[in-house]
Amino acid sequence: MDGELDNTEPGKVTGWVRFFRNGKPPLRVTFDLDGDFHEDIRGALIRLQNPNPSDRDTELDGNGSYMDGMARVQRGTVGDMTAGLSLGPWTAALAAKLMAQNELIWGENGIQGRERDERRQEFINRYREHIQAGDLYYPYTAYPYFEWYAANGRVVLELEPSQVEIVKATPTKPKTPAELHGDERKRAEAFGAFMANLLKGFSRKNRNKGGDGNVTGIVVS
Repeated sequence: MDGELDNTEPGKVTGWVRFFRNGKPPLRVTFDLDGDFHEDIRGALIRLQNPNPSDRDTELDGNGSYMDGMARVQRGTVGDMTAGLSLGPWTAALAAKLMAQNELIWGENGIQGRERDERRQEFINRYREHIQAGDLYYPYTAYPYFEWYAANGRVVLELEPSQVEIVKATPTKPKTPAELHGDERKRAEAFGAFMANLLKGFSRKNRNKGGDGNVTGIVVS
């Protein structure tokens, strides 16, 4: 329905959001998350609005609400949070910064020698194509996307640009490649923990139905 998310304190996202519920008062949820927005809105206070809220459970002939069981306090980790704003066109400086992040990832994953050279050339070619085409660079997506991990697991809001307003923008120093890589690693760790808990739940249900509890999860990116 509406809400505010605040990243004016570095490393924290706080705020509130009201969610529409079928046949019930709106659910007001507060946030206490560790992490930052993506670079297009990092350090900002943003306002969310939906003039036509609905609960999709009615479309599935359900008697309840998709918000049933949603914790009123969302305490956990920031995932990918962006307003879908461009940071401008691709440049050689941007490509160099992204390549530095790649080098950190490859180093952590033990990718060396010929394989690393091949990957480096692949990304050099990809970045060159963006620069030559004059493409705009987006830190994550070209539309508003807000993801977090808390007691309910992984939650994602995908919105229209008209539903997001930047209320306050605090000047912030650009993060270094190492800092950006650290943010990405934390998001990956939060997603990994979410998947592990999801598989545990599936395993428990499998055993309750008489199975051996063995389940397999595959993530395709």
